[in-house]
Amino acid sequence: MPEYRQDKRPEVDDLEALVEGGDERALKRFLMLLHPADMATLFDTLDRDYWSRVIALLDTGQISDLMEELPDHLRDDLADHLSPVQLTGAFEEMASDDAADVITDLPPQLARAVLTALPSEDRLEVETLLRYPEDSAGGLMQLELVSVAERASVDEAVEAIRSNSEEVGDLHFVYVVDDERRLTGWLPLDKLILARPRQTIAELADRDYHAVTPEVDQEEVARIFSRYDLIALPVVDADGMLLGRIMHDDIVDVIEEEADEDILRLAGAEEPELVYTNKIFSIASARLPWLIANAFGGLVSGSLLWRFRIGFPKMLTLMIFIPVIAAMGGNVGTQSSVIVIRGFATGRVDLNNLGRVVAKEVLIGLIMGIICGLTVGLFTRLWQGDAILGLTVGLAMAAAMLVSTLMGVLIPSFFRLVKIDPALASGPLVTTSNDIIGISIYYLVALLIIGG
Repeated sequence: MPEYRQDKRPEVDDLEALVEGGDERALKRFLMLLHPADMATLFDTLDRDYWSRVIALLDTGQISDLMEELPDHLRDDLADHLSPVQLTGAFEEMASDDAADVITDLPPQLARAVLTALPSEDRLEVETLLRYPEDSAGGLMQLELVSVAERASVDEAVEAIRSNSEEVGDLHFVYVVDDERRLTGWLPLDKLILARPRQTIAELADRDYHAVTPEVDQEEVARIFSRYDLIALPVVDADGMLLGRIMHDDIVDVIEEEADEDILRLAGAEEPELVYTNKIFSIASARLPWLIANAFGGLVSGSLLWRFRIGFPKMLTLMIFIPVIAAMGGNVGTQSSVIVIRGFATGRVDLNNLGRVVAKEVLIGLIMGIICGLTVGLFTRLWQGDAILGLTVGLAMAAAMLVSTLMGVLIPSFFRLVKIDPALASGPLVTTSNDIIGISIYYLVALLIIGG
């Protein structure tokens, strides 16, 4: 059996070699040493013929951890290899939020069967979480936590922690509630341990805390975690009643998920969750509308090029610079749109400060346009020996870059205003429109300076 250093990740070839070797003890030892995240990575590339033999050697806890770590599209495949007893046992091992997330990704019929088989207390917890949207604070929270009454003593609080330690898992502090279970504060464990046994929790509680209601969007929750460097965040209802908590590890997943969505949607992938699956036709159908839109944009650009050829039959040198002007305009427009889209996603840009953002980007576009226009215009003058041509190209490039920068800001802002995801709709539109804008401006400048 191969030995692994901490800086060496296990390879799927090692796992397959152990399966083929038939030494179950060595294979089981190998699996026990794997972190659940590494095991999920191996299962993603492991030949499906080996799955049953590997799963047979996993205990309930390992299966539970594996289901949590697997990508959504592989959970169905794993469930097909498990008996009803194994599947139910795996869900009983999970925290309530993880169980709800995994059940959401299962086929409806299988999800109902798993819910029915769970013990009543676990089923009630999962059903409670399933009522909230998956991308909301309620969908992220877990119900396992430790709360103590204000009037309780330190001894009673410590006993509450001891009695809930196995169920709660990660515990950094306890929440303080009143007699009606309204959240009134929190208490870090170090402060609790150092306190005198007979002190009341009300004397020690920290009353300065952050909390969210279940309806808050996960992006806003992530911003709160980032802004205040939180480890956990309590979730309360409209009356301040403590419902659950959101843990930092779930927010790491949210940040990665939101960043993936923004980046993939900039590429025109309307359903980011499909991108890394094997659903070929679904992926193609998600991308195709934007490619068709780009194709029509290309036809418009092509008609403008034809207009150039007709309008300047004796000045075909102008055609040489069309790709440069269109590309420079497209580049600055894309840069501006990415900055604005990311700003909307992180909260740095909103409709309140949009005017300042537009003014700043336009000024930047003007500066870059003047510098690039002067550079290319001078190069054209020296290369072609034609001052009028150099002036035409330079002015056209400066104007195209300025207008493209403005469009790169305004297009995603418009989509944000009408409540359409800017990351999804802006990318293809900005790219296509900037090509058309660049060629159109060049044509108009040439008409004004050179004439038809």
